[in-house]
Amino acid sequence: MAIDNTIPNRPIASLFLKIAALFESIVRKVSAICCWSSALLVLVIILNVIMRYGFENGLIIFEEIQWHLYAIGIMFGLSYAEITNAHVSVDLLSERFKPNTKRFWEIFGTLFFVFPFIFVILFNSWDYIEASYRLNESSVSPLGLPMRWLIKSAIPASFILLAMAVTTRLIRNVVAMITSTDTEEPS
Repeated sequence: MAIDNTIPNRPIASLFLKIAALFESIVRKVSAICCWSSALLVLVIILNVIMRYGFENGLIIFEEIQWHLYAIGIMFGLSYAEITNAHVSVDLLSERFKPNTKRFWEIFGTLFFVFPFIFVILFNSWDYIEASYRLNESSVSPLGLPMRWLIKSAIPASFILLAMAVTTRLIRNVVAMITSTDTEEPS
């Protein structure tokens, strides 16, 4: 990360860049923890294969744990992809734009597409979790996982983290446009 969090004679910009750095730090730390879900997923898959083909006794709980670990990896991986600029974008078009034009379109997309999408997901996910908790929802399989609301809680948690990641990039783009610096994108 080659971004300087201080801009001389611009205390407000400097403050916002410090906030962006804090958000990025949180996203990276949570992502570092959640990335272990992939290693755990591989282990669970191996155990499931051994149980199913070695002992002819697969357990539904292993399959459900796999689904949950996939969900954790993907849901929390979104924010890490945003922070590291590893998300899908239209590079064919954007590589031809000047830096400020790229920033403008990224700011526009963030404000009019990404933030409304995050808001809709967050707004609707709380009732979804609450209903699951109230009903004590569990797997339909007798040997499946209980407390389905726990994995459903990953939805708002991951989207809050995504909002932090998107806010980080938004702040950096706005500050870069205002100060007319070619602030390097985080990688």
